[in-house]
Amino acid sequence: MDVSRDRLMNMVEDGRLAWAFNISAERRRQELRILAISLIEQQSGPVVGIGATKNLRLPEVLGLILPQVRPTLKGIEVQRLLACSPGLVKDLHLTGQITRVRERLPKTGPNASPRFTCASIARFLEERRIT
Repeated sequence: MDVSRDRLMNMVEDGRLAWAFNISAERRRQELRILAISLIEQQSGPVVGIGATKNLRLPEVLGLILPQVRPTLKGIEVQRLLACSPGLVKDLHLTGQITRVRERLPKTGPNASPRFTCASIARFLEERRIT
């Protein structure tokens, strides 16, 4: 869906896109992320098995976004989930908006990515929902 930022914000503000989040480390800046199913719904109607996204509750939306089988996500997974840079994940942690698991990590390699709690990411998304 090729839509301008202004049009997206209008769609959020008038309720056509019920699930949008500002993921910026600074609240005054806007780093907009929208639940993908909301965009699909705009083009082809409600998704079978989910229904209208405006009728979903936060726990259902978080269930669509976050894995339900693990209590933590690696930093690289948080980057992919939020479609953001490693710098933003670090800033979110340093400003206390998401919680890092305390652990010793190797300096390099596949296990060098820090882990963050899914609960803190869920809380962050809840606080940052744009309504």
